[in-house]
Amino acid sequence: MAWLETLVVLAVIVLVGSAAYTVIRGAGKPRQSAIGTNSRWVATHYAVSGATRVVVRRVRPDLRGGLDEHIIMQIPDSDSDFESKYLEAMAQARARAALFELESE
Repeated sequence: MAWLETLVVLAVIVLVGSAAYTVIRGAGKPRQSAIGTNSRWVATHYAVSGATRVVVRRVRPDLRGGLDEHIIMQIPDSDSDFESKYLEAMAQARARAALFELESE
């Protein structure tokens, strides 16, 4: 009977040790959500109600459309300084996309 109690105690110790090891081993690893898997940030633009919207969009190749979007600037198409504002906004969008990519690694 004593050997059975010893065996049960050893089994409990092994189970607790295994669970602790699993928790400790997984604690340092960042968790990736299903959204973050194989996604990337891109700078893009599109027309909306007589204006051009420059955005940074999180996309995934297997999904249509964006997962997340940050507006950098919306420029009226009639703006006399449209080209320089557009180029500035796209540069900001590319920089922001690069920053988001670094943060998501």
